[in-house]
Amino acid sequence: MLAKHTLPSDFLCFTAILFANPYLRCSTVAESSEPIPSEPIPSEHIVRRAHFDDLEPIQALLQPFVDQRKLLRRMRSELILLMANGYVAEVTDAQGKTHIVGFAAVEIYSRKLGEIQCLAVAEGYQGRGIGSDLVRACLDRAKDKGILEVMAISASDAFLRKLGFDYSLPEQKRALFFQLHSRDEIFRENVEDESA
Repeated sequence: MLAKHTLPSDFLCFTAILFANPYLRCSTVAESSEPIPSEPIPSEHIVRRAHFDDLEPIQALLQPFVDQRKLLRRMRSELILLMANGYVAEVTDAQGKTHIVGFAAVEIYSRKLGEIQCLAVAEGYQGRGIGSDLVRACLDRAKDKGILEVMAISASDAFLRKLGFDYSLPEQKRALFFQLHSRDEIFRENVEDESA
Protein backbone atom coordinates (compact mmCIF):
# COMPACT_ATOMS: atom_id res chain seq x y z
CA MET A 1 0.00 0.00 0.00
CA LEU A 2 2.76 2.51 0.85
CA ALA A 3 4.41 2.24 -2.55
CA LYS A 4 1.29 3.71 -4.20
CA HIS A 5 1.56 6.99 -2.28
CA THR A 6 4.09 9.79 -2.67
CA LEU A 7 5.04 10.68 0.87
CA PRO A 8 6.67 14.07 1.43
CA SER A 9 10.17 14.02 2.90
CA ASP A 10 13.19 16.34 2.91
CA PHE A 11 15.60 13.65 3.94
CA LEU A 12 16.70 10.12 3.30
CA CYS A 13 15.66 8.15 6.32
CA PHE A 14 14.79 4.82 7.75
CA THR A 15 11.66 5.32 9.75
CA ALA A 16 8.77 3.56 11.36
CA ILE A 17 5.39 4.43 9.90
CA LEU A 18 2.46 3.86 12.17
CA PHE A 19 -1.20 3.82 11.22
CA ALA A 20 -4.30 4.57 13.24
CA ASN A 21 -7.97 3.99 12.86
CA PRO A 22 -9.34 7.56 12.72
CA TYR A 23 -12.63 6.54 14.33
CA LEU A 24 -11.73 8.09 17.69
CA ARG A 25 -13.46 11.05 19.36
CA CYS A 26 -12.06 14.38 20.54
CA SER A 27 -13.86 17.59 21.36
CA THR A 28 -12.59 20.88 19.96
CA VAL A 29 -13.52 24.37 21.15
CA ALA A 30 -12.63 28.13 21.37
CA GLU A 31 -11.22 31.13 19.44
CA SER A 32 -8.34 33.75 19.36
CA SER A 33 -4.53 33.58 19.70
CA GLU A 34 -1.40 35.41 20.84
CA PRO A 35 2.35 34.58 20.70
CA ILE A 36 3.70 31.96 23.11
CA PRO A 37 4.45 33.44 26.56
CA SER A 38 8.05 33.13 27.77
CA GLU A 39 6.99 31.30 30.95
CA PRO A 40 4.50 28.42 31.00
CA ILE A 41 0.98 29.34 32.07
CA PRO A 42 -0.48 27.00 34.70
CA SER A 43 -3.92 26.83 33.08
CA GLU A 44 -5.63 24.11 31.10
CA HIS A 45 -5.51 24.06 27.32
CA ILE A 46 -8.20 23.96 24.68
CA VAL A 47 -7.94 22.57 21.15
CA ARG A 48 -9.70 24.26 18.24
CA ARG A 49 -9.54 24.39 14.45
CA ALA A 50 -6.76 26.57 13.09
CA HIS A 51 -7.70 29.66 11.11
CA PHE A 52 -5.75 32.11 8.95
CA ASP A 53 -5.11 34.55 11.82
CA ASP A 54 -3.12 31.77 13.51
CA LEU A 55 -0.48 31.62 10.76
CA GLU A 56 2.14 33.86 12.40
CA PRO A 57 1.85 32.28 15.88
CA ILE A 58 2.01 28.81 14.30
CA GLN A 59 5.17 29.76 12.40
CA ALA A 60 6.69 31.11 15.63
CA LEU A 61 5.75 27.88 17.45
CA LEU A 62 7.28 25.64 14.77
CA GLN A 63 10.52 27.61 14.24
CA PRO A 64 12.45 26.27 17.29
CA PHE A 65 11.65 22.70 16.19
CA VAL A 66 12.82 23.50 12.65
CA ASP A 67 16.03 25.05 14.04
CA GLN A 68 16.64 21.86 16.06
CA ARG A 69 15.91 19.77 12.93
CA LYS A 70 13.02 18.03 14.70
CA LEU A 71 10.51 19.27 12.10
CA LEU A 72 10.80 20.05 8.42
CA ARG A 73 10.79 23.70 7.39
CA ARG A 74 7.43 24.66 5.88
CA MET A 75 6.87 27.44 3.43
CA ARG A 76 4.08 29.88 4.27
CA SER A 77 1.92 28.55 1.42
CA GLU A 78 2.36 24.97 2.65
CA LEU A 79 1.33 25.91 6.20
CA ILE A 80 -1.75 27.68 4.89
CA LEU A 81 -2.78 24.48 3.08
CA LEU A 82 -2.12 22.36 6.18
CA MET A 83 -4.18 24.73 8.34
CA ALA A 84 -7.33 23.73 6.43
CA ASN A 85 -7.21 20.45 8.38
CA GLY A 86 -5.15 21.78 11.29
CA TYR A 87 -5.68 22.38 14.99
CA VAL A 88 -4.09 24.62 17.58
CA ALA A 89 -3.88 24.21 21.33
CA GLU A 90 -4.31 27.38 23.37
CA VAL A 91 -3.81 28.44 26.97
CA THR A 92 -5.16 31.60 28.59
CA ASP A 93 -2.94 33.81 30.75
CA ALA A 94 -3.96 35.74 33.89
CA GLN A 95 -4.92 38.77 31.76
CA GLY A 96 -7.28 36.66 29.67
CA LYS A 97 -5.07 36.59 26.56
CA THR A 98 -4.85 33.31 24.66
CA HIS A 99 -1.55 31.86 23.45
CA ILE A 100 -1.02 29.12 20.89
CA VAL A 101 1.20 26.43 22.45
CA GLY A 102 0.57 23.52 20.09
CA PHE A 103 -0.23 22.71 16.48
CA ALA A 104 -0.90 19.64 14.33
CA ALA A 105 -2.58 19.00 11.02
CA VAL A 106 -3.80 15.99 9.08
CA GLU A 107 -2.75 16.10 5.44
CA ILE A 108 -5.18 14.11 3.32
CA TYR A 109 -3.66 12.27 0.37
CA SER A 110 -6.71 10.25 -0.69
CA ARG A 111 -9.83 8.66 0.81
CA LYS A 112 -7.54 5.83 1.88
CA LEU A 113 -4.71 7.76 3.53
CA GLY A 114 -3.93 10.86 5.58
CA GLU A 115 -0.84 11.83 7.56
CA ILE A 116 -0.31 13.70 10.83
CA GLN A 117 1.93 16.68 10.03
CA CYS A 118 3.75 19.37 12.04
CA LEU A 119 2.91 18.04 15.50
CA ALA A 120 4.56 20.49 17.89
CA VAL A 121 4.00 21.55 21.48
CA ALA A 122 5.93 24.48 22.94
CA GLU A 123 8.65 23.74 25.47
CA GLY A 124 7.23 24.09 28.97
CA TYR A 125 3.85 22.78 27.82
CA GLN A 126 4.93 19.27 26.89
CA GLY A 127 3.75 16.35 29.01
CA ARG A 128 0.32 17.91 29.66
CA GLY A 129 -1.65 15.91 27.08
CA ILE A 130 -1.63 18.69 24.49
CA GLY A 131 0.04 16.60 21.78
CA SER A 132 -2.37 13.74 22.40
CA ASP A 133 -5.37 16.06 22.14
CA LEU A 134 -4.03 17.55 18.89
CA VAL A 135 -3.53 14.10 17.35
CA ARG A 136 -7.03 13.04 18.45
CA ALA A 137 -8.49 16.16 16.85
CA CYS A 138 -6.69 15.34 13.60
CA LEU A 139 -7.95 11.76 13.72
CA ASP A 140 -11.47 13.04 14.34
CA ARG A 141 -11.15 15.32 11.30
CA ALA A 142 -9.95 12.39 9.18
CA LYS A 143 -12.85 10.29 10.39
CA ASP A 144 -15.33 13.05 9.51
CA LYS A 145 -13.84 13.16 6.00
CA GLY A 146 -14.17 9.38 5.62
CA ILE A 147 -10.43 8.62 5.53
CA LEU A 148 -9.57 4.91 5.98
CA GLU A 149 -6.15 5.24 7.65
CA VAL A 150 -3.94 7.96 9.08
CA MET A 151 -0.20 7.54 9.31
CA ALA A 152 2.42 9.36 11.33
CA ILE A 153 6.18 9.41 10.88
CA SER A 154 8.02 9.69 14.16
CA ALA A 155 11.40 9.03 15.75
CA SER A 156 9.53 7.78 18.83
CA ASP A 157 6.61 5.46 18.35
CA ALA A 158 5.59 4.97 22.01
CA PHE A 159 3.59 8.23 22.04
CA LEU A 160 1.68 7.30 18.88
CA ARG A 161 1.09 3.70 19.97
CA LYS A 162 -0.65 4.99 23.12
CA LEU A 163 -3.06 6.83 20.81
CA GLY A 164 -3.96 3.70 18.84
CA PHE A 165 -1.37 3.80 16.06
CA ASP A 166 0.31 0.55 15.09
CA TYR A 167 2.53 -0.74 12.32
CA SER A 168 0.62 -1.53 9.15
CA LEU A 169 2.69 -4.66 8.62
CA PRO A 170 4.18 -5.42 12.06
CA GLU A 171 7.77 -6.66 12.01
CA GLN A 172 7.67 -7.13 8.24
CA LYS A 173 8.38 -3.88 6.43
CA ARG A 174 9.51 -0.31 7.00
CA ALA A 175 9.27 2.64 4.64
CA LEU A 176 12.43 4.15 3.18
CA PHE A 177 12.49 7.55 1.51
CA PHE A 178 14.84 8.90 -1.14
CA GLN A 179 14.67 12.62 -1.86
CA LEU A 180 14.61 13.37 -5.59
CA HIS A 181 13.88 17.10 -5.33
CA SER A 182 14.11 19.54 -2.46
CA ARG A 183 10.83 20.53 -0.89
CA ASP A 184 11.69 24.23 -1.36
CA GLU A 185 12.36 23.70 -5.07
CA ILE A 186 8.98 22.05 -5.60
CA PHE A 187 7.04 24.69 -3.67
CA ARG A 188 8.94 27.54 -5.36
CA GLU A 189 7.90 26.09 -8.73
CA ASN A 190 4.28 25.80 -7.55
CA VAL A 191 4.25 29.42 -6.34
CA GLU A 192 5.77 30.62 -9.63
CA ASP A 193 3.17 28.62 -11.58
CA GLU A 194 0.36 30.14 -9.51
CA SER A 195 1.74 33.66 -10.10
CA ALA A 196 1.90 33.23 -13.88
